[in-house]
Amino acid sequence: MESIGRLVLVVGPSGAGKDTLIDYARDRLRAEPRVHFVRRIISRPAGAGEDHQPVDSDWFDRRAREGGFSLHWQAHGLSYGIPSEIDDWLERGDIVVANGSRAILPDARLKYPQLLVVYVTAPIDVLAKRLVERGRENLESVKQRLIRSEQQSVEGDEVLYIDNSGPPEIAGERFLALLVEHAGVAK
Repeated sequence: MESIGRLVLVVGPSGAGKDTLIDYARDRLRAEPRVHFVRRIISRPAGAGEDHQPVDSDWFDRRAREGGFSLHWQAHGLSYGIPSEIDDWLERGDIVVANGSRAILPDARLKYPQLLVVYVTAPIDVLAKRLVERGRENLESVKQRLIRSEQQSVEGDEVLYIDNSGPPEIAGERFLALLVEHAGVAK
């Protein structure tokens, strides 16, 4: 069965501010029942930064085998998943916003023909500063993330771009405008 809703996958390099933009939109669209902001499941302990459901690797692997994820991937030594509940929302015609990965775009494009990709980025010096300030990784890990981000591009007719190098409100308003214009969100 084909979904009639719209999956909005927010992707981009680490430190680009994907979660900041998602949080901005979530705060402003709280009263909109047809828009769902997905909490990812990650095999990482809870901590400062992004809001996710922390699980251990065994639990994650078991859920993946049981079909509990609509999309899942490995990155930076961790497992990430978007819960399969989104498929129910999409079947109803709702809009689902999720922080995704550039690596899963081929699978997402096949599974969700109504996919909208929002690529969030910032100049490399801004990314580097944010990653160091985040304090989750050592400098070598930050350097490797930045190298990977320079090597991965995202292209396609369904890709919209947001530069998030300035104040979060500017990119946040741009993100809201894209959701209204391209995903059918009522404002």
